[in-house]
Amino acid sequence: MHHVTGYLAYLNVGHETMRKLILSLLVLLTLLSNTPAQTEPSPWVTLAPEGAGFSILVPGKAVETIDKKRSYTLHLFSVTVGRATYAASYSDYQPGKLDPATALTANRDRFNKGLEATLTSSREITIDGHTGIEFTSETPAANVKSQLLMVGNRLFQTATFVFRDVDETRNVDRFFESFKLTPK
Repeated sequence: MHHVTGYLAYLNVGHETMRKLILSLLVLLTLLSNTPAQTEPSPWVTLAPEGAGFSILVPGKAVETIDKKRSYTLHLFSVTVGRATYAASYSDYQPGKLDPATALTANRDRFNKGLEATLTSSREITIDGHTGIEFTSETPAANVKSQLLMVGNRLFQTATFVFRDVDETRNVDRFFESFKLTPK
C-alpha cells in the first residue's frame, strides 16, 4: 500500500503540469474561437510519434509539448480546430508496485479537479487487451471526454475539449475510435 500511496503522490506532480498544459490549450482554444470559420475542414492525419507506443487520427498537424521533470517526461500532442481541441499524451513513470485501477481513478479525479470540471460519467474500457477508463466531464465552457490507459509504467491519455455551443460528436468519436497501441 505504501508504494501505491507514494506513486499516486508522485503522479500528482505530473498532473499539475498536465493541468497547466490543458489550461493553456483551453486559453488557446478560446483565442482561436474568435477566428473566422474555415470553409474547408482540415484533413485528418495519423499521429504516431516515434517511440510513443500509440497511433491516433487527428484533424490536422499536432503540436508537441514536452515537459521534462526529474522523475518523468510528459509528451503532449494537441490540435485545435474550430472550437475543439484534441490531445494525446504519454508519460513514463518510474516502475513501482501499484494498482493500475487506483492510479487511473486518481488521475481522472485530479485531471477534473485541475480543470474545475464536474464528472458526468465514467466507465471501464479495454484497449488492445489493457484495462483503462473513459470519462466525460463538463466545465462551464466546454464538454470534456478522456480515456486513460496504463501499460506498465507508461500512462496514455487522450482528451477532447469542445465548446458547449457546438456539436463535434462525429469527430470526437473518430478521434477516440482510432487510438491504437503500437510497438515502442
